[in-house]
Amino acid sequence: MLRSLMIATALAIGFVGHAMAQQPSKMHYYMGMFKYADSAIKAMTENPEDRSAVARKLTENFGGKLEAIYFYSTGSDWDGIAIYELPDDVAAEAYYMTVVASGYFRKFAVIPVVTADQFKMAMEKAKQGKSGYTLPTMTR
Repeated sequence: MLRSLMIATALAIGFVGHAMAQQPSKMHYYMGMFKYADSAIKAMTENPEDRSAVARKLTENFGGKLEAIYFYSTGSDWDGIAIYELPDDVAAEAYYMTVVASGYFRKFAVIPVVTADQFKMAMEKAKQGKSGYTLPTMTR
């Protein structure tokens, strides 16, 4: 499971960095990790379709844009990941609720991601913010 999460995070960072370099945006980036329910697998094998088209339309319904969707090969804790932009955390929560309410996912997680530049800005802010902060003391 840790290996899957590490791979997904690396992919997310790569996609977000690439997308952010192409155009500045006020949108927020998220990584959606999903595991289909058995009933969804059954339905998809009986009626194959392009699932990225469905994910793209859903993301657009919430004012966002699907950047990429990838499916893992068999044997993973997750079936795939999607990288997408949404306007804010409220839209991300609504997206999450819609997907989970469908009943077609065994597991689904929405994880906010930041670019390398945003992460550096956070480090700089943490450096400034720790002024005057003292660590807890260890007493016996």
